[in-house]
Amino acid sequence: MNRNILFYIKEAFLSAKKNSIISLATVICLTATLIIVGIFLIISFNIDNFISNIESQLIAVAYIKDNLSPEEVVKLVETTSQLEGVQEVHYISKEEALQKLKEDLAQYEDILAALPENPLPSSLEITVYETKYLEEVAVQLSQYSGIEEVNYGGELTKNLLLIFDFIRKTGLLIILVLFFISILIMFSVIKISVHSREQEIEIMTLVGATSWFIRWPFIIEGFLKGLISSFIAFFLLSKAYQYFLIQINKFIPFIPTSSGLEFTTKIAIILIVFGTSTGIFGSMLSLRKISYEEV
Repeated sequence: MNRNILFYIKEAFLSAKKNSIISLATVICLTATLIIVGIFLIISFNIDNFISNIESQLIAVAYIKDNLSPEEVVKLVETTSQLEGVQEVHYISKEEALQKLKEDLAQYEDILAALPENPLPSSLEITVYETKYLEEVAVQLSQYSGIEEVNYGGELTKNLLLIFDFIRKTGLLIILVLFFISILIMFSVIKISVHSREQEIEIMTLVGATSWFIRWPFIIEGFLKGLISSFIAFFLLSKAYQYFLIQINKFIPFIPTSSGLEFTTKIAIILIVFGTSTGIFGSMLSLRKISYEEV
């Protein structure tokens, strides 16, 4: 078994060496495709990070009636915390609400000081695990007798969620399309390689080589080309992205961007899996077109 594996690997390297121009063309085509895939991945992850950042700020605010006793408020907080999808409930008293208003409108301090009494109600700020729960939580809270009004953004929040969902699905669709394009590129190039070695395959068939014995070197060759292309694409993308981050932080420092070891590792793993899978599938797809009994 080990001898066979070493033979397949040796044959894969010899094949790549013999067909160096075709091999180089394959690596260049696949690298270019992987760079495009990587760009869309980076954009997709950054958009997802940006969306998640916005979604984390979408909360429901329930305004409490003034006639509720402290015990009823405590019970209301506990009941709200038990609703499906609720992550956290933060109670804001009338005094805290007024203090926050004074901090936000510090330039109108004299006007606020002239208020005869605190007009602001106490409230609950409800954070949910996923934004899809916002409307459901708001509807349930509005039915409580101790709640005056619930504000969660209404139609604006619904429209934002629809836009976010569309962006995510579009990004995934683009990546899937690029995946199939990559396989077709690999299929076309390896098919040329297979036909260029048709005489060699014929001789191997005549001496009794099985179809898988013939296929394995091509599959390993496709894997190696995909791996090399992945490393080249990742190297070029990482350098370009580092430069891009520096420029973004200079001009738009407040926009959240994806970076760090976890992000780069994720991109690297996806590109390697994507590249090697494309190489393997492209090889297998092109080899299926060959009838070893006829050559």
